[in-house]
Amino acid sequence: MNNKIKAILMAVAVSSMVLTQGVSAAQFDDGEQVFSDGTDSSEATGSVSALASALAKQTEEETQKFVAKKEEAAQIREERRIEKAENASEKAEQEKAAALESIRQTVEDAKKKAAEEAEAKRVAKRQAVVDFALQFEGNPYVYGGTSLTNGADCSGFVMSVFANFGYSLPRVAAAQCDASTKKDISQIEPGDLVFYGSGAIDHVALYIGDGKIIHASGAATGIKISNYDYEQPTAIGTFME
Repeated sequence: MNNKIKAILMAVAVSSMVLTQGVSAAQFDDGEQVFSDGTDSSEATGSVSALASALAKQTEEETQKFVAKKEEAAQIREERRIEKAENASEKAEQEKAAALESIRQTVEDAKKKAAEEAEAKRVAKRQAVVDFALQFEGNPYVYGGTSLTNGADCSGFVMSVFANFGYSLPRVAAAQCDASTKKDISQIEPGDLVFYGSGAIDHVALYIGDGKIIHASGAATGIKISNYDYEQPTAIGTFME
């Protein structure tokens, strides 16, 4: 604390003590100093000295209190500054975490949407194969034939249907079974192939859903729809995703 502040505080303390202790102003008479209570000059000098000491002590105490309060205020301001900085840092971390979570969720949503779209395309392609095959229901069975309109046998029918979608299948049912990706019956989907035969594969049909197949069954019935288990299937295979 600078001297100016100390001087102000001392002046305030002196005024206070003079008022509270009833000290009167000095009176002068014929060059000799006389106090209102009758004390002589030496006693007055001692009283003034004691008063000055008391004032100095009080001033020092008040100064220390002032300094302590000032330091306390500074400490409080520093603690508040630190708290404010910590709160700002915490808020920034929360905003960062929220932004990262938003990005993660956006990525997950995009992946999910892409997967759903891919699945929809996959299912739609299988259904397109089925729909294409169904338009030939009722056309004739011809042994060794591959014509969807003029006649085909079981493997020729399946081979020609898939050829329309860019698939190259082997010519006979046994070879088609060998070349296909095998599936469990519980996983069968429209567009899969159902193979039949005792000991050796000798017939193939296209699964169209709801437990049904379309196949070139024989000369008497031509290309028709049947239950997939009209005979016990030997294997389920696929050339599609």
